[in-house]
Amino acid sequence: MRKGEIATVGVTSINSEGEGVARCESGDVKNFVVFLPGALPGERVRCRVVRSSKNYAAAEVLDILDSSGDRVSPRCGAYGRCGGCQLQHASYRSQVELKKKILADAMRRIGRLNLDCAVECFPSPEEWGYRSKAVLPVGRAAGYYERRSHNIVPFDGCPILKPQAERVVSDVICALAGSGFRGYDERKRVGDIRYIAARYGECGGLREVLSGVVLSRDLSGREFGRLRDIHQKLGARNPDLAGSVMNVKTGSDNFVWGPLFKSLCGKKFLNARLGNYRYRLDISSFFQINAPQAERIFSFVSGVLEKSGSSSLLELYSGVGSLTLFLASVAGEVDAVEEWRPAARRMAENMEMNGASNVRIFAESSEAFMRRPEALAPNRYDAVVLDPPRAGCSEDVINGIRLMSPETVVYVSCNPATLARDVARMAEDGMYRVESLAAYDMFPQTAHVESVCVMRSSFIG
Repeated sequence: MRKGEIATVGVTSINSEGEGVARCESGDVKNFVVFLPGALPGERVRCRVVRSSKNYAAAEVLDILDSSGDRVSPRCGAYGRCGGCQLQHASYRSQVELKKKILADAMRRIGRLNLDCAVECFPSPEEWGYRSKAVLPVGRAAGYYERRSHNIVPFDGCPILKPQAERVVSDVICALAGSGFRGYDERKRVGDIRYIAARYGECGGLREVLSGVVLSRDLSGREFGRLRDIHQKLGARNPDLAGSVMNVKTGSDNFVWGPLFKSLCGKKFLNARLGNYRYRLDISSFFQINAPQAERIFSFVSGVLEKSGSSSLLELYSGVGSLTLFLASVAGEVDAVEEWRPAARRMAENMEMNGASNVRIFAESSEAFMRRPEALAPNRYDAVVLDPPRAGCSEDVINGIRLMSPETVVYVSCNPATLARDVARMAEDGMYRVESLAAYDMFPQTAHVESVCVMRSSFIG
């Protein structure tokens, strides 16, 4: 198939990006693959090729000739342009089934693992309005990126965002539009505002939002006063807005936050609750954006470890301690490792606030922790729990876990591909076997899959 060619194809499956997949003949290639954003399995579509290579092509759907019974009308007016959601056109029941298949396929195709256990997917209690945090890039407009692009789709509401956070984001965008501060051009590296952020927290019946503005430079006294006045007026008008902060990020990497935070008005922190535990969060803290699903995952993980009698635990990528508190309730001691120092400080506060005195915090990277001789001693830990970023674990971390040889490894993942890769590394030479694998739909309307894999040492029991 060549770029611009129009074809009719049948969609047989869906990939981890939420794209329909069709297979057909093209020239000498008998199993030519066509990726079709917005198409569903079982549909026959007319499409135009937009990119092509020897064995596959990407195409846009022109017409749906035979529609799937799982097709529904998207709720968001920006759907199809905004890259935030990929599955609003699919019924929620089918989304859950698709995510189960995405996870199982990654383990088979990437990990080359033959699973003895069935793969489940647990649906989210909330299909809409579940997301508690938003970070929007700012250029000529503020919004979300287009799919596979850094072009910004202007924000006009977001149906998966908590309504309180949605209102705050809209108010901040409107207030800053005439403020004299310019959006940031990442190619020319000019402009003032890089991101607008909002975080929702709910605890003890109190529902509140923090807002944040990430700037490319520190401000003069006059500029800071102007930005502070804007947010003070916003706080007076919007009862959901508990406080606002600014952050300065001068680096060119893709990490949102810089080291410098300043309060603009109101609170610098808010409280959230999972199960019996209360958490103190700042605007930059990593904290699960779907609280009911997070509580379900953490309860499952702590239950696995309690049942196995694990008394000494190592937790890597601990964030603000959201899972740590659940682990501390079932273990004699927990060593928690977190690289981002603001998160490590919040974790220390959260442990103290909840009376978890059996947790030691290491404010360093997981790789640095693995270089500690005492950490790598065999039988030092009964279990290792890890929840890495989308890129998964480095070889140093995987090799360190294998040297530790704990009886149990629990891997919480937001990326089936890197999960499959890392599990295969740990299972080399038959060292670990997969005991259970489940997906938890943390991100309805998107193709993202959160999962929990429980591994046991093959040399124990």
